[in-house]
Amino acid sequence: MRYRPPVTFQPRKYPQQSRSRVTMEAIFEATVQVLLAEGIPRLTTTRVAQRAGFSIGTMYQYFPHKQALIYALIGKHLNHVVAKVEKTCQIN
Repeated sequence: MRYRPPVTFQPRKYPQQSRSRVTMEAIFEATVQVLLAEGIPRLTTTRVAQRAGFSIGTMYQYFPHKQALIYALIGKHLNHVVAKVEKTCQIN
């Protein structure tokens, strides 16, 4: 039998407008700052929201819990790395 995680790691919604994309970027930046300053054991959505200057409600519009936030942040980073590797590997 295949293992199925008990929770979903998908964001609740994806930003469509530029203002929402800026909000999402601020959340990601605040997450990195909290991780660097306090470590993963002390990472909470409340701390990230405070650091980003948003209400916890804004955080929950995008991410249902911190695991979804971390998953999205890692995915964003991996997409960035893949794009850089693909660009480096292109033959002109």
